Amino acid sequence: MSLPNPLHPQRYLHTIHAARECERLRHIYCDVFGGIVFSENYYGPEDRDAALLYVADHMIEVMSPRHTDDTRFMYARYLAKSGPGYHSISFRVADAEAAHRRCDELGILINTVGPGLIFLHPKSTGGLIMELTDHRMPNDPWDLPNWRRDWAAGRSHKPHALAHVICAPRVPGRAIRFLVEVLDGTEHEPVRIDWPEPAIATRVDVADVALLVLDPVSPATSALAEFANGPNGGVYALGWKVADPTATAAWMRDNHTCNLEVKALAPGAGYSHALVLDGARHWLIEDPV
Repeated sequence: MSLPNPLHPQRYLHTIHAARECERLRHIYCDVFGGIVFSENYYGPEDRDAALLYVADHMIEVMSPRHTDDTRFMYARYLAKSGPGYHSISFRVADAEAAHRRCDELGILINTVGPGLIFLHPKSTGGLIMELTDHRMPNDPWDLPNWRRDWAAGRSHKPHALAHVICAPRVPGRAIRFLVEVLDGTEHEPVRIDWPEPAIATRVDVADVALLVLDPVSPATSALAEFANGPNGGVYALGWKVADPTATAAWMRDNHTCNLEVKALAPGAGYSHALVLDGARHWLIEDPV
């Protein structure tokens, strides 16, 4: 009888959005995207503010340095190097120490170690900055007995579920193998897409999330490859299911909090609209649930 894989994720935990203004993004994710905040904190050793929130069924952790010019601290240095955008993805495992030991056995490089968490080095994951942790987030409604993942369903003009975490890692094939062979993911048949550029898209289901890994057809002239080879965590966009993409786009352009620039996409793109919020891409796909 084989032993359980200590690297098998119990759930996708969150996507980190690194930004210069935590409070501003907290308002936008709540007021415009319809999210709910359940925890906020300041961590002095990193001079870092954070807000944990759900947009529909997907947890986002917004992080920002309190003093953006003080590069003695990690997040200020990160923003100076990489700019705002998605920093990393995170999975919950049963035991972070056991996961660490298994990584050592497999030769998987570790970037950072903390209490109850490890960050895997992108050299081992194909270019994805990935956290494995056994933490339960403070006040997380997911852990309540009556929490429903579909709590946001029925809204016509705000996201009601996550469709995909879209990834453009440095080495797509290695990233797919890592997700499948190390994290017990399920790989789907690759498909050719033409937006945002010609690429091969491979969906990999890991725990309760679908990751869409993009491999550009022409890397030499590819914006995806340029992104993948830059200083980032490999996450290119979050794709959101919305009941009425036109209504959602109109609301995001014209609301009481901010006016986001939303681009309507050509038919056949797979997604209907796209926008960038402080370096983080968000794509909309129609799902009239």
